[in-house]
Amino acid sequence: MPSSDMVPYVMPGSAVLPPDRTGWAIDPGRAALVVLNVQNHFLHVLRESSAPVGELPSGVGLLTESARAAGIPVLYTLKTAEREPDGRETGFGHPRLPGGEDSRDVVDAIRPEVGDSVLVAKRFSAFAGTRLRRRLAELGRDQPVIVGVFARTQVLLTAADAWMQDMEPFVVADAVADRAPDDHRMAVDWIAATCGAVRTVRRGGRVRRTRSRHRGESGPPTPLM
Repeated sequence: MPSSDMVPYVMPGSAVLPPDRTGWAIDPGRAALVVLNVQNHFLHVLRESSAPVGELPSGVGLLTESARAAGIPVLYTLKTAEREPDGRETGFGHPRLPGGEDSRDVVDAIRPEVGDSVLVAKRFSAFAGTRLRRRLAELGRDQPVIVGVFARTQVLLTAADAWMQDMEPFVVADAVADRAPDDHRMAVDWIAATCGAVRTVRRGGRVRRTRSRHRGESGPPTPLM
């Protein structure tokens, strides 16, 4: 087990993000914040490695607050303690979720609120075996803004799945985490090169104003939204 005084790796800042290939801008009328598996047990697993667990909830918290204030839907996907009969996830090194209620709970600081949607995650992609696609369609949203854990599996494959369903996925590089910095960096670089836009919490890029379609108009540089 790593030493208790292990120094966490540094979250990526805007200066080190890979080049943007999309030209996309987050539109509050199209965006939905998708929060993946920010549950106590998974953050405990990250805490035992070099992940910056202290920064993750604060970044996700800023985004959930700003999303709700802007009228942007917030959706959570959560794992259950059901045993994988085929070992598909644990076979690739993904931690199993214990049966205790506290392990399954979302971290206190970023728990779902009234009006948020909560879906049960089935596979690495949040779209696989869930109502996520249908729920986004019901809400009229096609820009999932993805945060949470783990970067190299759930975050990466959810972004790829969204792109293959003709959506515009955004991933917030400093509001996702993994057990190793190389895994975090690989996920961010792959998404930016292949299927999505990568942003940071405080540098969300160009944000179109709600209900406005004026050419060249953009919103203020608030946290992401």
